[in-house]
Amino acid sequence: MASNSCKVFAFGAGAVLTIFVVERVKKWKTATQVGKKIQRKRQQCKAARANVEEVLRECGMTCDQAKTIVALPYMELQRQLQNGSLTALQVLHAYQIMALEATDRLNCVTEFLPEAEAIAQSLDKLDKKNGPLHGIPVSLKESFELAGNDSSAGLGHWLEDYKSQDAVIIQVLKDLGAVPFVRTNVPQTMMLSETNNPIFGRTLNPVDLSRVPGGSTGGEAALIGAGASVLGFGSDVGGSIRQPSHCCGCYGLKPTLERMSRKGHISLAKGQTLISGAVGPMSRDFDGILESLKHCLSDLHFALDPQVAPLKFNDSIFSSTQPLRVGFYDYDGYCRTVPACERAVLIAKDTLERLGHTLVAFTPPHVRDAIPDLYIKTITGDRGEQYMSQLRKDIVVPEIAKLTFPHTLPRWLLWLLSWIVQAAAKDPQVGRALRAPLGLRGVNDWFQHAVQLQQFKDEFLASWRELKLDAVICPVSATVALPHSETVNVINTFSYAMLYNILNYPAGSMPVTKVTSDDVSNMAKYPNTTFGNKCVIKCMQGTEGLPVNVQVVGLPYQEELVLRVMSELDKGLRAEQDG
Repeated sequence: MASNSCKVFAFGAGAVLTIFVVERVKKWKTATQVGKKIQRKRQQCKAARANVEEVLRECGMTCDQAKTIVALPYMELQRQLQNGSLTALQVLHAYQIMALEATDRLNCVTEFLPEAEAIAQSLDKLDKKNGPLHGIPVSLKESFELAGNDSSAGLGHWLEDYKSQDAVIIQVLKDLGAVPFVRTNVPQTMMLSETNNPIFGRTLNPVDLSRVPGGSTGGEAALIGAGASVLGFGSDVGGSIRQPSHCCGCYGLKPTLERMSRKGHISLAKGQTLISGAVGPMSRDFDGILESLKHCLSDLHFALDPQVAPLKFNDSIFSSTQPLRVGFYDYDGYCRTVPACERAVLIAKDTLERLGHTLVAFTPPHVRDAIPDLYIKTITGDRGEQYMSQLRKDIVVPEIAKLTFPHTLPRWLLWLLSWIVQAAAKDPQVGRALRAPLGLRGVNDWFQHAVQLQQFKDEFLASWRELKLDAVICPVSATVALPHSETVNVINTFSYAMLYNILNYPAGSMPVTKVTSDDVSNMAKYPNTTFGNKCVIKCMQGTEGLPVNVQVVGLPYQEELVLRVMSELDKGLRAEQDG
């Protein structure tokens, strides 16, 4: 009997050991194969950079000359390109010089585009300027497809899948005369609010290198925030344009989903259509956002992608001087904002009031339920399987491993763990977030979930219309830029941006102020009851001087109204600073 027991034990132990060895071999094989792809990509990027550096040595432009060109505001740069005071090639070289300097410090550029030189040269040979963006250098999030290139979303095994044509938005930009000149870094899977992946590494914040530039359009925001790009394009499924703009002190716009084409923009979750990522512009100043959106809403854009609403820019809405009713809030009922973010909203409120608008306190309804039950449940409705199926083939960075760990557990164990973590963190919201994907077991559940999401949209719109609002101002995030690797610990702080992805409302992000010593001191009044609270308090130490943006929101397809509010607020803030 004892002998049989020993045999059973030995067989079981052998089976476990065999499984362990097989899994280790699989991981080693994956790491080896992916590692070779990564090395080849890095060599390609290194060669492309070397070519650019060689051209720049031959052109003879000095760093001071480059800085003079790069310092030009968007409208002045556009004017000088249009009247011939500057050539497209001169502007390209200036921005390449500054991008080289920025990426050496921040690791924000993934690759320099070799075709940029030829595009700029061809523009300079034209007798007539080629469109309103003639010669404007444009940086692009790495997730936009380029003909003859690959797009990885930070996944090594996605490399070497070369695309046959440019994304629609890139075709439109080129038609308008723009010069795509670099691609910028993203987090692995593009579902993280900081920027790190196994191919290109970690991107740093241009204001404070110890902090994140945001994500997933973090490389773009870092490059623009460093002054090395005047106009860029990114995508946003949970704040990925607005939050990096907030972290780096630049301007960004998440349009209504159907206002700009997503064709040719890669995603790990294209089968999930209830909450999708929007494509939008980012810029160093407001005019870059305005001009790019205005001209990108073109006949060619609509022809290339019939899914885009064929709505040209409505200048009468943007130029209107009629006073507006603008709602405002500094707390969404889900996560308390830090003093700097509260103060930014109040500064924006006071400025808009001085400009003659009526500001109305607005309480967004049911956000405490919407974030776990609608946003998180939608994004992870398949228990993260679309993401996990790709990560199992890849080298995984620590932040993503931590974020996706719950998806590796059996349903019963995740349910149990959620209650344990909830008790330990003293925060019911953490438990609800962990349990969110467990509620969807089949097609009927998914259909009912879609109904609940639409009901929330209807209730939110009713609250908006009850106050007769034209627009809303609110925080972009509950905190300013976080230290590296901390974003996973405080995912709830991004609820302010996530809300408007649920609703599919257009939302802009624009700088208003910077963190002061008083803001840091006032953190002593911040709630200190949950694990998340304590993380926020720790992360906000040493934040003096960091940029603080506000969010400007409108109803679907009201981008022109959002831009009007942003424009007036921007001019009002500048007038107050000059005064």
